[in-house]
Amino acid sequence: MPMNTPLSPEMTGYSTPDPLRLAFSGKTSAHVNNRPKPLTPEQQVTTWQRLIAEPGETGKRLAYFHIPFCRTHCSYCGFFQNASKPGLIEQYVDALIREIEITATSPRIQASPIHAVYFGGGTPTDLTPEQITRLGDAIRQHLPLSNDCEMTFESRFSGLTDEKTTACMEAGFNRFSLGAQTFNTQIRRKMSRIDPREVLLERLDHLVSLDQASVVIDLLFGLPYQTLDTWAEDLYTLINSGVHGADLYQLVLHGSSRMAKSIEKGSMPEPAGNAMKADMFLTGLDILGRHHFNRVSVSHWARDTRERNIYNHCVKAGAEIVPFGSGAGGNIGGHGIMMHRSLEPYFGMIAAGRKPIMAMNAPKPMRQLHNVIGGGFDLGWLDLNHIQRTTGYDVATHCAPLFDAWVNNGLAEYKGDFLELTLAGQFWNINMNQGLIHYLESSPLEELAA
Repeated sequence: MPMNTPLSPEMTGYSTPDPLRLAFSGKTSAHVNNRPKPLTPEQQVTTWQRLIAEPGETGKRLAYFHIPFCRTHCSYCGFFQNASKPGLIEQYVDALIREIEITATSPRIQASPIHAVYFGGGTPTDLTPEQITRLGDAIRQHLPLSNDCEMTFESRFSGLTDEKTTACMEAGFNRFSLGAQTFNTQIRRKMSRIDPREVLLERLDHLVSLDQASVVIDLLFGLPYQTLDTWAEDLYTLINSGVHGADLYQLVLHGSSRMAKSIEKGSMPEPAGNAMKADMFLTGLDILGRHHFNRVSVSHWARDTRERNIYNHCVKAGAEIVPFGSGAGGNIGGHGIMMHRSLEPYFGMIAAGRKPIMAMNAPKPMRQLHNVIGGGFDLGWLDLNHIQRTTGYDVATHCAPLFDAWVNNGLAEYKGDFLELTLAGQFWNINMNQGLIHYLESSPLEELAA
């Protein structure tokens, strides 16, 4: 056991009578940052060629497709890439199909099934029905999809026509993920979301009535102008809509977003603080729990067995992700990969028959351990015995000082072989995951002898 590892409040949280609201100063990121080491352009080329020539690793695999076009730039978003232009999107679809063909011939891609496909963006909503069909056909023709593959089409509400939903289902999509964020028309307009409440409800009613796919929505809490009452109204609207699943995310303000700049200028009020977000978190647990939604992760809920949440959980558990498209991110053999975000180099490299890689990172040390830990935090517990069996690391002993501090600070509880997060720990799970990574960096452990 490390005896002199310094424990900071960033790792342990603060000792406070109210850990839900005060254990950490704030949530600064939506995801854990592992501070990877970048590879040089020359290393990227040779590493990619080596990786795709290998059969790869066991475990669930994913494919992510990025459609980098948006009709509007939402005020809270810091990821806008390209305005939607029909001719440019058609050129992009041609290139994306070619990228599928280039990538799919490799031994690694064909070695084992892909269990989940995710179309994100930007927004795939700006694809035409014909383009959706072409891409779906190319995916099913070239990629080794598992028999029960979860295929998600991420969409906004505006522009998701009946023709597009039909094309999605005929193309093999069996899950729709829609970014509602809030049903409140006034708050939506403040965020540059153009669809009023009535449009959202009509589209959800149509999708649910088809009874052909899981329908999932995202809701954000902690938005400017949002109150506990408007948040509760959103939750009851979610329940009454008939959707099969929902993600409840707290707002993490991106400094580059228009919302952040508007708040800085004083033209928009501050978003909710930690105390209000904590109250909203508890409200979500209470209302969805009383209506017997099943909590499948710390942030994701399912009404019934149609919603599986395969892609989102596997990402947090470190699954291999094959990236496709400009701006797509992935993970092959532990190497973080980013495709070119600018369309010009993306088109040029596809035309040359090359994977359009912009950046690649080396695998993080002890990545299997980090993956198991990440999956555990997503579910709300760490199975300490399972971690030792699968990784060879006695984390329970090595990290006991940190785990004990979490227990003392009201963030976790020991229950047999499990370290379970309390409600406060679930609220602060990203901070705790990041804190554990920093602890392991400052106090490296050795692999157990066989």
